Amino acid sequence: MDEEKLRDGDRSAVEGARGLLGLSGIGEGGTRVPPTFEFHPRRASSIPQHICVVTETYSPEINGVALTLAHLVNGLRARQHKVSVVYPDLQKRTISDENVLGFLPEDVLVRGLPLPGYHGLQFGVPAQQLLRRHWTSHPPAVVYVATEGPLGWSAVRAARRLDIPIVSGFHTNFDRYCKYYGVGSLQYLALKYLRWFHNQTDCTVVSNEDLRSRLQGAGFKNVAILDRGVDSQLFNPRRRCADLRAEWKVSEHDPVLIYVGRIAPEKNLSVAIEA
Repeated sequence: MDEEKLRDGDRSAVEGARGLLGLSGIGEGGTRVPPTFEFHPRRASSIPQHICVVTETYSPEINGVALTLAHLVNGLRARQHKVSVVYPDLQKRTISDENVLGFLPEDVLVRGLPLPGYHGLQFGVPAQQLLRRHWTSHPPAVVYVATEGPLGWSAVRAARRLDIPIVSGFHTNFDRYCKYYGVGSLQYLALKYLRWFHNQTDCTVVSNEDLRSRLQGAGFKNVAILDRGVDSQLFNPRRRCADLRAEWKVSEHDPVLIYVGRIAPEKNLSVAIEA
């Protein structure tokens, strides 16, 4: 990727976060307008707003969704928006974590239970009454629901009761995971639930056109693209290490591939190895 594309990707990460307000129908001054369901960050409100992110997984957990949300929250805060987060209490927080994780008094920690098949992860229990009370006292301009578990569904219900705009994020193909965990017969039911869940929100955001086309073909409504972008400071050619490449016995111009992620069936690592 050339330097110009890296700069564009880095900018996209910040602008994409700002685009949540436009996608949810929040215009200048916090007024609600019809959503465009397309990514037009310049149409979004430039006035600081309160945005609440609801998720079953968050930092310090290490996974794709948690890391994506961390960048999203940072991008919104870079635009001077106030961001609060609702997530399960992992009982891992310390005093020193507060500055790192962006903990705010407005954040809501809910009880979590272990997620079967995913060691170290939890899902949040329903918290509709708690969220209704909290959002009545600290009303957000928009709620971003990032996960489709019990906590996410209770957030959708609470936001609808309070007439707060809702944007949902489709981060994980849970329906396709079924076949990798011995419950392939449930794939249709899983997809049906995901479609029903996301169609309760004003808009569903995805990271690419391929996924948007697939979801639209499966009956998902109002699907928009929110670009992920690239952190051009972290992923930068200046970080190339000649000594490490020499240790790998590769030349300056040889391509080197790396896989970063969980060793799990749904990752289809056999294809990466074959390639």
